Amino acid sequence: MRVALISFTGEGAKTCRRIEAGLTSAGHECSAFGKDLFAGAAGILPLKTGLSEWTADAFPANDALIFVGACGIAVRAIAPHVKDKTVDPAVVVVDEHGKYAISLLSGHLGGANELTRSIAALLGAEPVITTATDLNGRFAVDDFAKLNGLLIDDMKLAREISAAILRGETVGISSDRPVEGRLPEQLIYAGGNGERPYGGEHAGSAGAYPGIGFRISIHEEEGPFEKTLRLIPRAVSVGIGCRKGVPAGAVEELVDQVLKEHKILKRSIEKICSIDLKKEEAALQQLAEKLGVPLEVFSAEELNQLAGGFSSSEFVNEITGVDNVCERTAVLGSRGELLVKKQARNGVTVAVAVRTETFRFG
Repeated sequence: MRVALISFTGEGAKTCRRIEAGLTSAGHECSAFGKDLFAGAAGILPLKTGLSEWTADAFPANDALIFVGACGIAVRAIAPHVKDKTVDPAVVVVDEHGKYAISLLSGHLGGANELTRSIAALLGAEPVITTATDLNGRFAVDDFAKLNGLLIDDMKLAREISAAILRGETVGISSDRPVEGRLPEQLIYAGGNGERPYGGEHAGSAGAYPGIGFRISIHEEEGPFEKTLRLIPRAVSVGIGCRKGVPAGAVEELVDQVLKEHKILKRSIEKICSIDLKKEEAALQQLAEKLGVPLEVFSAEELNQLAGGFSSSEFVNEITGVDNVCERTAVLGSRGELLVKKQARNGVTVAVAVRTETFRFG
């Protein structure tokens, strides 16, 4: 986590330095600032701009901001920059003496609650966390999503699930991937791909599922609940082969067609893959940039070492040194299983593989 810290007094600068040292030791990338008068003695960076300018730079560039000072200072500083819990950084406030650590913004998705607990442990402080599910010791779907690297498809529905749990209602869970750990109270497992890994009170039966719940899936599909929140794993690798200089539109069109035919959510893509001969191919670079994912390439030697029943082409082998590019790169990129075999059109081949993954409670 990239963390920016700021303090305003002599005591605050000392506390700021303690937090910076502890978080850095824990593996975080930290930069701590204080007013010129106090920074040097505390061993932190002197603040060269006003607070407004510092916050404007730090807010979009960091995963977390820590204000060592009064809550009001932090609130006024971040107010112009707050957008949405899905994109805002975590914001934590610590008093200058290090007695209290307060989770102020992005408690679950941004990780402010977890960071607050870590800072409190470092300082021997009291953590102050005000999110309702934490206060009541209840399951939080956004916490679960963050812990497991899942994208939340509908924040409004996520809030409805939290509200239902706080009202004491039962919420369903379904998954097309393995789920481990003790199922929290109020959750009932509604199966996935015919599996029912939980027994007793946590196993649903046909027609007995609750009206609201969430499903972990890379697929665009209905249900299984009347209101179903989709939690999307970024676990899909799209392998692409193409002729030199192919138009970007031809590549994107075939990828979109394959995803649509197999009901695979575009947001589940974590990388575009190809052979190293194509690392400078503009169409592949543009698609990866548009999707916000990396373009990962492999050598023919790496691809030939991959065992499995792949489609084979002598022509492709003569050109690239490997009998199939799209299927092999998709599987090697995902370290998982082939989901969609080679699809070809207009000088482009596309295959899809998914990373094998287990999701956990606790």
